[in-house]
Amino acid sequence: MSEPLTLKRAPTDPIGRVLFATSRAFAIAGGVLLVAVTLMSLVSIVGRWLFAAPVPGDYELVQIGAAICVSTFLPLTQMRGGHVIVDFFTTGARPVVRAALDTIGALMIALFAGVIAWRMVFGTIGLAEANDQTTILAFPTWIALAAMVPCFALFAVVGLYTAWRHWAMRAAPADEELALPGSSR
Repeated sequence: MSEPLTLKRAPTDPIGRVLFATSRAFAIAGGVLLVAVTLMSLVSIVGRWLFAAPVPGDYELVQIGAAICVSTFLPLTQMRGGHVIVDFFTTGARPVVRAALDTIGALMIALFAGVIAWRMVFGTIGLAEANDQTTILAFPTWIALAAMVPCFALFAVVGLYTAWRHWAMRAAPADEELALPGSSR
């Protein structure tokens, strides 16, 4: 098995820096939301255990919060090259072949993220028109979907950017080929 993807530097071009900072801000917001959902869940568990009084709708809030959190983390994961890569068959391939396959993979991510964002817009509108709500809290479900639309739109743009970066790295020396957009570690 080949060595894991190691990111050597953050993007230095203006578009990459903006996308990286935006992706990072989304992930931080998702992390804050995850902490809030975790604390709410803790309060609910303790309340149920000590006082037989859980937080009403705690399962609904966890479901909504988890869905939003996952979508906020996707763009930064793509920027850092953190998605699962199965490179069993390509370990011995030339850098140009790996770059082409990585470019195709990133383009597919961009395409699917874009389609999901596009369809979520219509899903949001449909849920709002239908006045769809959660069972216990009567929380409008369209709000959660609306919160995920910008995440998937950013994910699509980041997919296009990383596809461009993969393709640009096709002729890079061996020690540079994995220096894709990502962290400064």
